[in-house]
Amino acid sequence: MYKLKRILVPTDFSRHAEDAFKHALALGGRYHAEITLLHVDEYGLLPLAEEESAQEVREAYRRAASELVAGYFARLAQGAVGHSVRVEPMVKYGRAYKTIIEEAEHGDYDLVIQAARGQTHLSSYLIGGNAERVVRLSRQPVLTVRSAPQSEGQVHSVLCPTDLSPAGNVALPYALSIARQNHVTLYLHYISELERPEAREDLLRRIPDLHQFHPLASEVNVEYVFDRDLEPSNSIIRFAEDRDIGIIVMSTHGRKGLRRVHIGNNTAEVVRQSNRPVLTVTHPFHRTVFSAPVTEQRNRGGEPVLGVPS
Repeated sequence: MYKLKRILVPTDFSRHAEDAFKHALALGGRYHAEITLLHVDEYGLLPLAEEESAQEVREAYRRAASELVAGYFARLAQGAVGHSVRVEPMVKYGRAYKTIIEEAEHGDYDLVIQAARGQTHLSSYLIGGNAERVVRLSRQPVLTVRSAPQSEGQVHSVLCPTDLSPAGNVALPYALSIARQNHVTLYLHYISELERPEAREDLLRRIPDLHQFHPLASEVNVEYVFDRDLEPSNSIIRFAEDRDIGIIVMSTHGRKGLRRVHIGNNTAEVVRQSNRPVLTVTHPFHRTVFSAPVTEQRNRGGEPVLGVPS
């Protein structure tokens, strides 16, 4: 079944971060998971905070900030009333995206849920800098959201775009597990290059046996969607809107490369522009390059953390 034990929710206490927290409450309540609300204070990165003469100023700031943050945490905790979840507040100091990634790894979390943008955003079509870096570098699955959840932890359909490469198929176990757990349709979406059309029969022959990704794949209603577009991300976003997709599940990398510092262009655009929740999953090679003992311990024999079949 869909196993979620620990969820990390970074927050800057913006309205967008509160929406991410609501997603965590919905999922955490359904799967009895623990939620850690993490606020990262970057004050120590300012030149003033590095001056020895600023010690008193720094201490005074932290005292005042602690009181303010405690008030925010208390207000958010009120929203958890009625949900069968345990919420733990946490404050750390440092560069936001690095601290989030390090906590997600060393805290052995199953999922990071973050807002696409925070207090300082330029437009609804630009993902926040910290959020995009977390998607790029996190070894844990990351759910990026733009609005409050529509239901209590359930989804009504799943879209899994893939280029049918080993890297692009990494998200399939998660997509199959989510669709099976929620008894909904999984749309497997492949977009051909505009100048190189591919016959449907040829594409169907290239579809891998889904039982390789989930032993109970036969229980999932899968529909294959083949499209053509100059920019695959456009087709993904358009299909998700037209079909009112509940969640998009995709790999951070495709056949064009696995460099851990570069998220795939299509994934980046979908995360930036789609109004749907987007779950991004990293390739095991990414974990090897950016390796850590915790990651290896949590591999669980190759089964996805978010999609361990029942």
